[in-house]
Amino acid sequence: MIALVQLKKGVYWVGAVDWDIRNFHGYLTHRGSTYNSYLLVSDKIALVDTVKAPFYETWVRHIKQYVDPKKIDYIISNHAEPDHSGSLSKFYREEAPQATIIATERGKNIITKYYGELPITTTKEMPELSLGGKTLNFVAVPMAHWPDSMVSYIPEDKILLSNDAFGQHLSSTGRFDDEVDPNILWHEAEAYYANILMPLQGAVGRAVKALDGIPIEIIAPSHGVIWRKNIEGILSRYVQWISGHTKPKVIISYDTMWNSTKIMAYAIAEGVASEGVECRVYNLTENHRSDVITDLLEAKAVLIGSPTLNNHVYPTVAEFLAYMRGLKPMNKFGAGFGSYGWAGGATRFINEQMTLAGIEIIESKLDYAFKPTDEEWQTAYDYGVMVAKKVKE
Repeated sequence: MIALVQLKKGVYWVGAVDWDIRNFHGYLTHRGSTYNSYLLVSDKIALVDTVKAPFYETWVRHIKQYVDPKKIDYIISNHAEPDHSGSLSKFYREEAPQATIIATERGKNIITKYYGELPITTTKEMPELSLGGKTLNFVAVPMAHWPDSMVSYIPEDKILLSNDAFGQHLSSTGRFDDEVDPNILWHEAEAYYANILMPLQGAVGRAVKALDGIPIEIIAPSHGVIWRKNIEGILSRYVQWISGHTKPKVIISYDTMWNSTKIMAYAIAEGVASEGVECRVYNLTENHRSDVITDLLEAKAVLIGSPTLNNHVYPTVAEFLAYMRGLKPMNKFGAGFGSYGWAGGATRFINEQMTLAGIEIIESKLDYAFKPTDEEWQTAYDYGVMVAKKVKE
């Protein structure tokens, strides 16, 4: 049995905590996650979103602490991705066949593809739902993650059920933002935006702008904790991230075969640090790509190094480049660097991929044969100094 988790009178969290998940869309979730589902009890009863299929029994048990599922009038699908809709079909068929399912038109199509035919009313037919003492306003926010995405707003309670926006992959016993370590919370909110929502900044920006002037006292996302204390804080951070805000900071990510590229990475980092500029260095064998991307979100410069292997880039660097290219980081400059034996190729490929990711390439001649000489080490150091001065401009 769970303790009562009430957002406001008649609005309850009935989701599930996933303490174990460590991989979500290729993003390393160090602290697990939650699948948040919300129950609205008024003259009529509505359930907003379901949970990932393996958590079905836990979720149903939570619902039954509040109501008999046979009394649920509506099931709202804010988003048809399986971590939110994975229990929808089974719950409807086994527990609540009397309920009306509501989704966007695109949500209806996706749900049908995943789970077969279900009787779904679209938000075009029902843009607003009255439960008696509570109202749900449905607002489509296409591509604020998927094309079907929408948010639901309860004006009487000033609660925004924001689905994936403002979420975090964070498992905890606390359900609210003021019940968890704030440093962990802000880091996980940043990681979530960087690794999931960053390439969708246009759509997310339109969704955030649509909230202007709407009174909000609680933001209840579909992952992580519920915001009730730091509403302005999370909104202002989203505005910053959406705008592509950067600060004087350099990220160096690299891998190495016989330490030559590592020597170069460390020399560049020393040069950056000599100018008092923040710099982080990540070996891509030792660090996960999603952690690097989180740190990269607000950095102004990114430098990527690789040895040449078979006339190509090192595998871990290729993986990172592919991941970064899909996320399309904004307002950054950088370049590739690396080492080779008798034939190069890695640095050229890095610069090509960075260009395709939208990163401005600055001049770099850091492409050394075998082990860097003392003179080449100094050139790498001086390059770091130059980059540091550029990020301060």
